[in-house]
Amino acid sequence: MLGCAWRVVTALLLVLSLALPAHGSESAQSEGASESEREVLLSVLLEPSSQRIQGEMIVRPPPLTGTFRLDPGLEISEALVDDRALFLQESAAGRYRLAMPPKAESLTLRWSGRLEAEDGRMVSPEGSLLAGDGGWYPQFAELGPFALHIEVQVPDGQRAVATGSLVEEPLVDDMGYRVRHFHPRTEWAELATGPWRERQQTVDGVRVRTLFPAELDDAQAETYLAHSGRYLAQFSERVGGYPYDSFTIAASPAPLGLAFPGFTLLGERVIPLPFIPHTSLAHELMHAWWGAGVRVDYPSGNWSEALTTYLADYHLDELRGEASDTRRRWLVDLAALPDTFDRSLVDFRGSRDPAMRLLGYQHGAMLFHMLRQRIGDEAFDVGLKRFAARHMHQTASWDDLAVAFSEAADEELRDFLGAWRYKPGRPALSMTAVERRETETGWQVEGVLDQAGDHAPWPLLVPVVAETRSGPVRHDVALATRQAKFSLSYDAEPLSLTVDPDHDLLRQLDPAPFILRHVALHPESRLLVLPKALEAQGKEWVQQALGRPLAPVGEPALDGEAPLLVLGNDDEVANWLAGQALPEPSALLPALGEARMWTLPESRVAVVSAAEPDHLRRLVASLRHHQHRSYLVQDAEGATLEAGVWPLDEAGLRVEFSSSR
Repeated sequence: MLGCAWRVVTALLLVLSLALPAHGSESAQSEGASESEREVLLSVLLEPSSQRIQGEMIVRPPPLTGTFRLDPGLEISEALVDDRALFLQESAAGRYRLAMPPKAESLTLRWSGRLEAEDGRMVSPEGSLLAGDGGWYPQFAELGPFALHIEVQVPDGQRAVATGSLVEEPLVDDMGYRVRHFHPRTEWAELATGPWRERQQTVDGVRVRTLFPAELDDAQAETYLAHSGRYLAQFSERVGGYPYDSFTIAASPAPLGLAFPGFTLLGERVIPLPFIPHTSLAHELMHAWWGAGVRVDYPSGNWSEALTTYLADYHLDELRGEASDTRRRWLVDLAALPDTFDRSLVDFRGSRDPAMRLLGYQHGAMLFHMLRQRIGDEAFDVGLKRFAARHMHQTASWDDLAVAFSEAADEELRDFLGAWRYKPGRPALSMTAVERRETETGWQVEGVLDQAGDHAPWPLLVPVVAETRSGPVRHDVALATRQAKFSLSYDAEPLSLTVDPDHDLLRQLDPAPFILRHVALHPESRLLVLPKALEAQGKEWVQQALGRPLAPVGEPALDGEAPLLVLGNDDEVANWLAGQALPEPSALLPALGEARMWTLPESRVAVVSAAEPDHLRRLVASLRHHQHRSYLVQDAEGATLEAGVWPLDEAGLRVEFSSSR
């Protein structure tokens, strides 16, 4: 089967190669050759059941340096330059060197072998993923960007998707399934396969597809197609045309969510969750522009996750009327970062570390919100379109973003963006010395704004909102130093004055509501499991839920400043709280609940309590999705009855005036 199918794939690749222009000029072989002149024709036959792969790669023109790597489990069977055999030297396991002749027009490599599963690579009938840096095809040290034509063949019953736009229709016959993709300028090739059904629709000329297993296809495909089509139209209008001819959502047995040029992989257990089409799907589609489209210059910092979060997740919250709540939630999350966390946004490259993800996603998204507030919606959207058009399928940095927005706003913004990128932390605001007086023409309010923090000052435009007898009036007060006086005029009598009431600023909440994330992020957080019989299991449950182990602690448990998580049944927890002179759950937590989590801010304690061990286990397992909460109540089946965050006290940012009447 493998050899016969390989002849078919090679024949198709030959037809494709004949249709493409040759690059044989001396200038194309020189250092001055345009990167867009290089083409890679990649043909792959993958048999997931045996984990075997056969491949052919044609590079025109060849790289000047013939050094490349290939997975050590794979073997090069042939190396040709301009159809002549080429000497191939293996310098180390998986490391090769070719003696490239001058003025060569094309290089052909053929290889085969078995791919072992490893980090970042899956090969099985249930689902395969061959990522760009996985060594499954020859990867040259100095190849640079190239136009990619890729063909993938898999056995009957399997389907495949690869980097770039779908070309024509996939072919299914007695040889299996064959599909072609094209990318105009990339540095990597990726592909995924699975036992999928295929559905598609066309939205504004873009083919939107799902590749799901049968059960998911029946239950979820139409939902995902509908949502993808709607997001595609919304996003294209705001940031410019979708950069590919197709978008594919494929299912994976692994619990992941990954975006690639032209397709995204979502975990099979994730896809049925009711909130995913309304959240994660939009996020992964937006990555078609940022990250998979305009590539990230990682050494200078990852801007992509922040911009994607703001333009996808936050955008949908705006449409639902929840934007202010989202910004408040982000600030509450960021306030849970430990005092010892001293990293800046430029340090974020892309990380699984929860603290770094808060920095790269929420902190970064709030920066884009402040930028939009500063320059206005129109200039912000013009800057997005300009950035996308200028850098699509190329690598771009934070500075490139700053240039695009500066041009759109006709204002130099590099210093503004640079301050928030390079300085760790966030400013804490306060308002003092506020006085109101009536004048001949109306009313005057004067006061002082302060910003504090180890790295203050940051450049700020502080929203100051007065509630007057005629309605609310907003002023933006420039605060570029640690302290600034303000004097604001009003026609109608001001009744109150509030600083940043809608949480438009990236700032440190002080004090901040105590949430479970404080326990998850603090490096010295501790765990007390009250039932001795559940001690080992409790430790394991908590580690899985919070993503890290907590240090076990005995009595007296309240010693020290580090947060404490207490786990136990209802009676044990009530007795422990009484012994520590700590209050039981607030009246906000309904008595009908069978399991509950709540925090006690004054003591830095979080409590998890349930009537039965099974209820306790289920509640702890769900905490990974509720770390932004101060309290959570579940019924016996694990359904959420009540959840929320303790009230935010920002009395220092609000002044009430006594009425003059």
